[in-house]
Amino acid sequence: MKRILGVSLALVFSAASFAQNEQIQNKNGVDMMPVSGEWGVGMNALPVINYIGNAFNGNTSNTFMGGNKFVNYWAGNTLFGKYMLSDDNAVRAQLRIGQYNWTYNNYVFNDRAGNPDSLVMDTYVSRSTDINIGAGYEFRRGKNRLRGIYGGELMFMHSSGVNTDFSYGNAFGIGNQGPTATSWNPWGSVAGEGALGTRMVSQNGGAYNGIGLRGFIGVEYYVLPKICIGTEFGWGATYGKTGESTSRMEYWSATAANPTGETIWYETKTSSSSGLSIDTDNFGGSLYMMFYF
Repeated sequence: MKRILGVSLALVFSAASFAQNEQIQNKNGVDMMPVSGEWGVGMNALPVINYIGNAFNGNTSNTFMGGNKFVNYWAGNTLFGKYMLSDDNAVRAQLRIGQYNWTYNNYVFNDRAGNPDSLVMDTYVSRSTDINIGAGYEFRRGKNRLRGIYGGELMFMHSSGVNTDFSYGNAFGIGNQGPTATSWNPWGSVAGEGALGTRMVSQNGGAYNGIGLRGFIGVEYYVLPKICIGTEFGWGATYGKTGESTSRMEYWSATAANPTGETIWYETKTSSSSGLSIDTDNFGGSLYMMFYF
């Protein structure tokens, strides 16, 4: 019985040893591969490659490869990291939390003062939020500087849409049913100024929420100790829903029942949408660099 148990344990340890990555060292005896307990931080390699190419050929047009960071599910400013659970396995995470708040001001003629030197302020306030969260498990294998990686991950994406509020220095009133106001382009540029009988009060873009499940396979090549260039391809499914967007308008109305008039507000809405996509990804040529420590 002891002999059988001993043989069994030997076979288990032999199989485990066979499944492990083999550590290699450079000529100075420094380990090339990350090991258990180390962290990895990633960055997009394409700007570096484009810069080097432009430096050698004297132009700025080396941008043919796709600009996505890691995979095209994520925007370029999504953080990417790994933690080595063992020499052969890692957990990986992606994170982006973006908050944008912008205020734009424009001075227009003061209708009540009747003086060209008297101005009032119109204000455009824009805000939006973007959140990307991903978490996955990674297996690794290989015996030289080129290592294969594969595994799966879950993803969550949220975008609030662009939400805007408008305030005006000239108010509606008796004798001023079309006050001087600013017409705004998206992102705060001024389209024009003039009498507006109807004007925007607020606009809320439909929020997007999506979830995804993705399998991936790729390679990493270690150019220096704990530094590699990698790429990966994936196949996954993503389900997302975009909510209604709402625009609120205002105008002045005087009727027989209310001859002095009043400001009227009304809203318009667009319909919501949802969709499921199942496809391969990352065929734009994305490359990343990982630094382990």
